[in-house]
Amino acid sequence: MRTGLVFLFVFLCSALAMAGTIYDNGPVNGNLNSYAFDGQFLYVSNTFTVAGGDSTITGISIWVWIFPTDHNPTAEVSITSQPNGGTVYFDQVVQFSQESNCYTDGFGLMICQETANWINGPALSNGTYWINLKNGSFPSGDKIFWDQNNGAGCQSSGCPSQARDSIGTIPSEAFTVLGSSGSQTESTPQTSRLLMFGGGFVWVVGMVRRSLR
Repeated sequence: MRTGLVFLFVFLCSALAMAGTIYDNGPVNGNLNSYAFDGQFLYVSNTFTVAGGDSTITGISIWVWIFPTDHNPTAEVSITSQPNGGTVYFDQVVQFSQESNCYTDGFGLMICQETANWINGPALSNGTYWINLKNGSFPSGDKIFWDQNNGAGCQSSGCPSQARDSIGTIPSEAFTVLGSSGSQTESTPQTSRLLMFGGGFVWVVGMVRRSLR
């Protein structure tokens, strides 16, 4: 009985978490390679696809290679129709915050997930876009590198991502584009699912309490 309740709780949590993902290029690799984006002309660009109806982009989560004393970088994030150019849908310097997912590799570097969220993000229709990172910085002046995963394990429509840096074509990186998807009428069921999650959570807690008596 308790095993079933735990499974249901994990399922509900997973469903809620997935609601904020517009595009995911797969998990971190941490072993292959990484690319610096710490300058105006030293950028990294990856494609992402919007496939769930009109979507508002509100953040990005990336996996980076950093020195152990460096966290919470700032970087310029832009969303464009071409690699680091073309039509500009969004361009803003944002503050990243470190997630709990962080480990040390064999070279003494930290492999960390860093996430930035913003308000007034662009509303994008179905299609493929480029998300670009540049001017990444730490107070220490150390470099920041975006983990290359080649899009292995990606499940989103349009993956694996295409990628370029300031020199030319490169393999793609580990990242997740965050936001809300669907039109206004389509977003209403998402709110209903959120309410259902809350009700389900209360139900699970009640059942657990009963089972412990």
